[in-house]
Formats: sequence, structure tokens, C-alpha cells
Amino acid sequence: MCVSVWMMMSSGHWLHISGKCSKGYIKAEYFRHLMPNPLTDETVNTLKGYVLDLKLRNLSSQTVDAYEYANRKFLGWAQKEPKFVRTSDIKAYINCLIDKSRKPRTINLTIAALCSFYDGYLGRRLFTRIRRLKLPKAIPVVLSKQEINSLIHACENPMHKLMIRFLYSTGVRSGELVKVRSEHIDFDNMQLRVQEGKGKKDRLTIISEQLCNELTDKDGYLFMSNRGKHITRETAENIVRGAARKAGIRRRVFPHAIRASFASHLYDAGVPIQKIQALLGHSSARTTSIYIRSSVIHTKGIGNPLDAL
Repeated sequence: MCVSVWMMMSSGHWLHISGKCSKGYIKAEYFRHLMPNPLTDETVNTLKGYVLDLKLRNLSSQTVDAYEYANRKFLGWAQKEPKFVRTSDIKAYINCLIDKSRKPRTINLTIAALCSFYDGYLGRRLFTRIRRLKLPKAIPVVLSKQEINSLIHACENPMHKLMIRFLYSTGVRSGELVKVRSEHIDFDNMQLRVQEGKGKKDRLTIISEQLCNELTDKDGYLFMSNRGKHITRETAENIVRGAARKAGIRRRVFPHAIRASFASHLYDAGVPIQKIQALLGHSSARTTSIYIRSSVIHTKGIGNPLDAL
């Protein structure tokens, strides 16, 4: 059974928490697992000051909410005031997350949030001997041009089809896609200005002539929901997954796979990696190389020894 909970954060945003539990086990114990235990007034006020400090640093609302939630959850687990927390408590909590098979990226986010609060805000210096987890180096999912074409033609809804074409044409992230407005497009130069992308950085990327011709009459957000606002990132991800199922693509397909395909296909066409790096908005070419299938592993033309027997 799936349980879904919405939690109001200090920033005023709602944070969605979901999980699975066995039938008949929707009890207070389960919700305590999902949400932090009640905190004292002193701790709540300390966290409010911390959240304000994060906002003054001009961090994104998503980062502020994630950091606040991670700290609330840890304090609920530790059952201690922040001033009594020790390095051993944090290490025990991290080991607890590892034992529960939490993903390394999730654990590293927790470490970053706790370090920001205890070392950065409170000046406790509890993280001198705590290191982030080593992340697995996974080969990115890159779709072939034929698969991209199948993905597009599997969509019956015009907005869904436009969305997948837009992702492949620009290489934007799903969070950037949903906020694109018509005024962000330079139709004369066939460029898209991505405003406040990851890290609140603006950048320019390319957009196809086909899409420029189709979008000249658009106004406001390109991808609107029925409520008159832009769609959510989760909606965009569901649309891509649904299109992949209809297209008969058995691999796990999501918007980031289309972004990786955009980068890989440009590289295969001879576009220098430095230019692709600028289009993707990466600070390092090393990050860009992860997106490019050809630079990670190239198996074409290599004969298999079993076939030679």
C-alpha cells in the first residue's frame, strides 16, 4: 500500500513525502518513520533562524526545503537538542541510512544538510572526520535516434509530443523545461535562454528551427496545467515514462536520458565537448563527458571473441 504525505516547510512550500507499507500498517509508527518527531520550541526557533540564513544565501527553495527536512528528520531520530548532538550521533544516523539501503546521493544530501546546519550555522565543527559516500559511476542511459523518433511518435497528446521534442532539441533539465516561457526564446537566432537553471545560473542553448516556427504564436508558459500554472517536474517525468512504454522501449527512460542523448548525438556529429558543456550548463567538461556515450565506452567495431570460435 502506498502512503502519501504533504508537509508544510518553514519556507511556505509543501514537501511531498511518499512510501510503501504493508496493508493494515498505517499507524502512528509509520508516520513517525516518514516525518520527524515533534521538536521543542527552542529547536524550532533555531531551525527557523537556520532557514532564514539559507534564504539570505540565495539558495533555491528546493535546497532550503531539502536541508530543513533532512535536519528535522535527523533530530526526530536522535531525540536531542542541536546543542547536545555529537559527531557519534551523526555517524550512527548515517550508518542507519546505509543499513536501510538509502541511495548514496540521498545520504550525501543528508550529510551536506547536517554539515550546513551544525558546522556552518551553529559553528559546532562536528564534521571534521565525516566524509561523503563514494558515488557509483553508472553509464548513462542514451537513446538512439530511432528510439527518440519512436518516443516522439508514440505520443498522441500534442503537448506531450512537443515536450519530448523540446527536451531533445534543447537538452534542458526537466526542472528547467517546465518553467520555460515563450519570451525566453530568441526566434531570430534560434536560441533558448534558460533562466535560473541548476545553481541559479542562466545560460543559452540551441533550439531547432522547426520548434521556433511552431512556437511563434505561443504566449506565457509553454507547458501549462489545467489549473493555469506550469506543469510540475513530476508530470513531465511521468509523460516521458508513459511515452517510452507506448513506444515499446524496455529501458528505463526519463527526461535526463533525453538530455544525455542530446549531448551524445551532438558529440557523435562532431560538436566539440566544450560547446556541449556550455549548452548543458556544466561547470566542468568532466561532468559533460559522463553524459556522452562515445567518451564513456565505445563498443562498435569490436568483435566478440566468442563469435570468433
